[in-house]
Amino acid sequence: MNDFTARQIKTGGDPRMLPDYAALRDQMLKLIHPACPDVNWREAEKHCLALFEQNGVELQTAAWYTLVRTQLAGLSGLNEGVSLLEALISSQWKTLWPQPVHARVDILHGLSQRLHSFMRLLPLSHSDLSQLYLVEQRLVHISKHPDLRQISQFESLRTLMNSRAKRLENADNTSGPGIAIQSSEVLAATENWALPDDAQAATTIKWVYVTQPEHPPNAEVTSVIPEPVKRWKSFVAGMGVMLVVGTLSVWSWQLSSRSDPLRAQLAASLAPLPVTLNAAQRDGIRQQSTPPQPFIAQTRQQLMRLHQLPPHWTINHSRQLLEQAQVLWPQQADALAVEWQQQRNAMALPIESLEGWHQGMTTLQTLSDRLSQLDERKGKYITVSELKSVVFSAIQSFNHSIPAEEQLRVLSHYPTEQPLPAAARAQLEMHLKQLIAGYALLTDAE
Repeated sequence: MNDFTARQIKTGGDPRMLPDYAALRDQMLKLIHPACPDVNWREAEKHCLALFEQNGVELQTAAWYTLVRTQLAGLSGLNEGVSLLEALISSQWKTLWPQPVHARVDILHGLSQRLHSFMRLLPLSHSDLSQLYLVEQRLVHISKHPDLRQISQFESLRTLMNSRAKRLENADNTSGPGIAIQSSEVLAATENWALPDDAQAATTIKWVYVTQPEHPPNAEVTSVIPEPVKRWKSFVAGMGVMLVVGTLSVWSWQLSSRSDPLRAQLAASLAPLPVTLNAAQRDGIRQQSTPPQPFIAQTRQQLMRLHQLPPHWTINHSRQLLEQAQVLWPQQADALAVEWQQQRNAMALPIESLEGWHQGMTTLQTLSDRLSQLDERKGKYITVSELKSVVFSAIQSFNHSIPAEEQLRVLSHYPTEQPLPAAARAQLEMHLKQLIAGYALLTDAE
């Protein structure tokens, strides 16, 4: 009988400064290294669990944990990881790290590709049908998230799960008694293939992570005692008095605003930005035979004003509104200012993305200098393995920060009659916002 250890953990933040994250990342980078070194899956699992304990659960470690558990426990491990991802995506998406949508999409895209390759080679038996259908159901739930509908690899992985389940069902229905495969033999082969020889005791321990709702429902049934009618009369009378007082307060504030130009200007600074007319409103104006000359002149002036706005105008305008509120009501506006600054810092590009292109170019320049020195020294050479490692390092740096120009180039190759992919558009829009936010941070001191 298996013992299950349930462990409830919180949603985590940025883990990149933790030693366990660096060690786990080094293990996962072996999967794409040209030399193809072996991954220590048990060691990777320990780092995942340590990160869950220290920092909580975030998307990158959860994705790696899914891959690790799949390698160690096969289909049941895949179910553990996918169930964790489903809980995070369905209930913690707004607070999940990393915050940029394109970074989340990249993480899940890479995971789905790895899982697809793994599942194509995994031996299965009829007893795995329930696990297959459970994984398929969870993948369907994940794919329904609005930000993840464009990840076709999830749909491909779900289709693979379904087709393998159908093949198992058909094989079970058509096989005769002389060619039946014993499920115990297939399971044994699966376990020997998925688990290392030095991991026998660990298979008896299961980690279950549950995302609890903020306010769990109360199962107790309580009877409601109706209040006396007289209390309701008092309540209605009190509400009437409050309504009259509130109406008088609003009226007096409006009256004072009309008489005070400063208050009127304050209210104007907080008014919604103007919007253009819709189709019905344009038709109504056109039917009124409005003279075009003044409106054409005003439209030209407005276009010039918009053209002169800096790219980070929205950020500057937001900062000015906060400064205004902090001067007028400092105690009440401090919390709003802190919240806005946190959102702004989260929107800016991370350091590794900012340095990726520079590091890649530096690596290539170093390689070029080294090759030039070899031309001057006879008998000196560089091995193919060294060359591959340097090129791999440069490619990794470039992949950390894909320029906006490259993202635009990729989108420009889509047929004009087809809509642009929502995921690619979201990635590019987020990248442009990050660039503008980073530029605004640099110009704050001016």
